[in-house]
Amino acid sequence: MTRGSEEEERPAHRGGAEYSLQFLSAAGRLLSQKRRSMRRLLRDAVRLTTAYGMASFCLVDLLTRDGRPRRWTAVHQDPSLEGRLRSLATHARSDTACSPLLDVIHTGVSRLFVDYPVELRRQVATLPEPLASLEEFKPRSVLMVPLRGRQRVLGMLLLGRCAPEAPYGSRDLQVAEEFARRVVAAMENLRLLRRAQRAERKARFIARASEALAASLDFRATLDRVARLAVPVVADLCMVDMLEEDGTIRRLAVAHRTPGRAAAAWELEHRWPSRLDDPYGPGRVIRNGQPELRGVVPTTKLNLAARDPEHLRALCSLELESYVVAPLQARGRTLGAITFAYAGSHRHYRKADLRLAMELASRAALAVDNALLYRASREAVRLRDEFLAVASHELKTPLTPLNLRLQSLRRELERNGPSVDAARLKEHVTVLQRQCKRLSTLAESLLDVSRLEAGQLVLDLEYVDLSALAREVASRFVGQSLRTSTPLEVRAVEPVVGHWDRIRLEQVVSSLLSNALKYSTGHPVHILVERVSSGARLIVRDEGMGISPEHLPRIFDRFERAVSAEHFGGLGLGLYLTRHLVEALGGTIRASSEPGRGATFEVDLPLASPAP
Repeated sequence: MTRGSEEEERPAHRGGAEYSLQFLSAAGRLLSQKRRSMRRLLRDAVRLTTAYGMASFCLVDLLTRDGRPRRWTAVHQDPSLEGRLRSLATHARSDTACSPLLDVIHTGVSRLFVDYPVELRRQVATLPEPLASLEEFKPRSVLMVPLRGRQRVLGMLLLGRCAPEAPYGSRDLQVAEEFARRVVAAMENLRLLRRAQRAERKARFIARASEALAASLDFRATLDRVARLAVPVVADLCMVDMLEEDGTIRRLAVAHRTPGRAAAAWELEHRWPSRLDDPYGPGRVIRNGQPELRGVVPTTKLNLAARDPEHLRALCSLELESYVVAPLQARGRTLGAITFAYAGSHRHYRKADLRLAMELASRAALAVDNALLYRASREAVRLRDEFLAVASHELKTPLTPLNLRLQSLRRELERNGPSVDAARLKEHVTVLQRQCKRLSTLAESLLDVSRLEAGQLVLDLEYVDLSALAREVASRFVGQSLRTSTPLEVRAVEPVVGHWDRIRLEQVVSSLLSNALKYSTGHPVHILVERVSSGARLIVRDEGMGISPEHLPRIFDRFERAVSAEHFGGLGLGLYLTRHLVEALGGTIRASSEPGRGATFEVDLPLASPAP
């Protein structure tokens, strides 16, 4: 409504029912118009009070989240005084002074002071600051009307009349209360409209994010796109952090409504990465698996989260006003966390926003889990194909000399008949036995893997001297050590007797010794058996090529190997079976190595294995 149209619609005299109806009619028309801003809605509405002579000036205070009155707008018949009027003090949250303003807010009951401030001074010995400063505008009559919502008081209207206007009466109070009801209705409608618009924006965001999550199995690129979609629809800043296998937290994506400010979040991650023992933020959420909502971020929280003064300054530079962190959980595991934050836009998260964050986090976690499963399945297929290729080669390796020896033996028999050379025949049989044993070992390894996978590995426990067993196994490898010029040293003098499965323990010693001889050709191999406080210890150490640090953590996994299968044979099952056999006997195995300085495998066993 323009100021000209307001002048045309004003009544000729300011009084009577016609005046009240015209004022309320104008207010109804104005409040029914669509508004995008609550402040503009209130400003335009209360300006009608001065335009129609309902007040010489009008103040509007709304309650903040913590219950403190806050000045939203102020109008005066003299526009030059409006700035001063808006700057008048309001009551603090902790103010306990006797004040009609607080009474109206707390009780929701209007107050009328016909003769102001005389009537007020009769009730209050000392005027509180907000009312004392009001006397600067010389009101002769004042109305204080609450803005009552459905469940609580939202704020208050203060209307003042100055001379020569007539003082307020009971009819003016009724008109003001009706005006307040219409203002509240318009405020509620605007809030409902905003809520619906926010819900629509969030629904569109969830739909677009879901589309992005389903578009690719590259979860890193997908999470980066989701973070960018979140800004500025549901956040000013969005960050995604993932939990690594070693327990560290790595940031994968950052998006900020001001692109240049995203660098600050990356710098924070680089210099002060999130940790699982953090009291707040992604570290805490990943550790506990529970979301974290901060409607307001006080400075004290930043002080507690900061690790040093420089870290505190970096956190403050983000200008965090509110944030919510939701865990990325799938199949009972917490994979990481996604953080939404408002920074500089004067917005705050509520419990309803937490539901949105959890919904998105659930979908993102499912997408990440699917991507990880897909990657794991591809890796499993790769390992299977590699294993089949290696297994085919390994099975053919003994079959070829076995077949050649059989052909040679057949020719020998056909040519010489009964006069076959016994030494020659014995040599053929020895080679045949060795190749058959190799085939048997390969088949037994595959069978043991099947038993382990099915949980059908059975232990046949008896008392075994580990020292004697180590010497016996080492004696079987003397021929190989001589052929490869690899010195073999065994230190197992003291008997170390325990209740173990002899065959399985023999497999452990044989596997470790065979592995050492394979990768330490020409370099000494040492075996040590000793008694320790926890039971028995077996150490197999070689001085060969060693193991690279990146391969060391996974050498006990199935089909894993630290070197190429092209240069060293084997199915990649030896150490995998060894670890499981040691664990079945109740023990532990660990490896240490440096490239070029050999490898050491240390097995600790209790003297009594778990009951089968």
